[in-house]
Amino acid sequence: MSAVNLSSNARTGLTVLRNVAEQMATTQNRLVTGKAVNSPLDNVSKFFTAASMDSRAASIDSLMDNINAAQSSMKAASEGIKGIQGLIKEARSLTSQALTASASDKATAAGTVDVTAATVLDGTSPALGMTVGQTITVGNGTKTGTYTVVAGNTVQDVMDAINGTADLNITASIKDGKLSFESAGNITVGGTGVAGLGLTAETTEFKPNAAREALAKQFDALRSEITRIAKDAGINGTNLLAGDKIKLALNENGSSSTTIEGTEVSAETLGINAAAGKWQTDDSVNDALTSLIAAGDSLQATAASFSSNQSIIAARKDFNASLSDILKASSTNLTAADMDQEAANLVALQTRQQMATTALSIMQSSESTALSLLR
Repeated sequence: MSAVNLSSNARTGLTVLRNVAEQMATTQNRLVTGKAVNSPLDNVSKFFTAASMDSRAASIDSLMDNINAAQSSMKAASEGIKGIQGLIKEARSLTSQALTASASDKATAAGTVDVTAATVLDGTSPALGMTVGQTITVGNGTKTGTYTVVAGNTVQDVMDAINGTADLNITASIKDGKLSFESAGNITVGGTGVAGLGLTAETTEFKPNAAREALAKQFDALRSEITRIAKDAGINGTNLLAGDKIKLALNENGSSSTTIEGTEVSAETLGINAAAGKWQTDDSVNDALTSLIAAGDSLQATAASFSSNQSIIAARKDFNASLSDILKASSTNLTAADMDQEAANLVALQTRQQMATTALSIMQSSESTALSLLR
């Protein structure tokens, strides 16, 4: 089959149509994407420069998730501190109420024999006539202090033995010329030598102040809640009040970073102990008040540290967001198409296409007329 021969004018017309079609496709693609540079073929320098800017902007944007998570953890910790500070304020109010209530009278077990600290225990007058080996026991129900008579010992040795017994919380002293034991709890006196000191083997019951006892119970409840709030102040597995720390990258290559150090917070670490002796003495209430003041100061310092870190991270977050916007805008400016110009180009190309089609049609009509004359 022989090839179809086209005239030079026809070939020129087809070439024009093909070129116009390619230009229209390019222009339409720019209008759809909004970019004048869509591949390295369009402009190698602009394409790869814009790609580099877009890549850096994407890396910076990925940091924002970690920064937001760190801010959430700090906010949770700050709210936890705020809640604990509120509980400490309530606890201090309880100590004030306790101090306005009368302190309970201490339980007292006193002898009936006149003595001094230097009175000898064994032998005869001026000694007490006690026998070596006899015992004096003083207990509080859970702990007992014991003294055993030794030749030549004095009443002072008895007091030293009782006062030196750990966790007994019973004070031995000379009051009104008599050996006396005092405590903010029950006192049980016994032993084979009690009669020599005019003591009776019996239990002297302590009568607590009901109001202070109730306030101490409320204090212990608030103390437990302090620890619970600290444990619940975590988010996404990170709890700065449990001593966790966050290492946060601030730029895309990690050369700039910061570490947020957590602090373990609980009633124990803050030095807030359970209400001693059910707050039956002013000393026990004042000790609790002192510990609450110190705990408040400690929390304030922790909150200040978190606030400083929050300011640094917030500033860096704003900077990163602005830098990402600048990179994206610069990338867009390098590759963006002039939409008005491209739209005008498309209209012009459509006109050229119509004109080329019309010209080709005329050329084909001329060839057909010439062919008919030969018939």
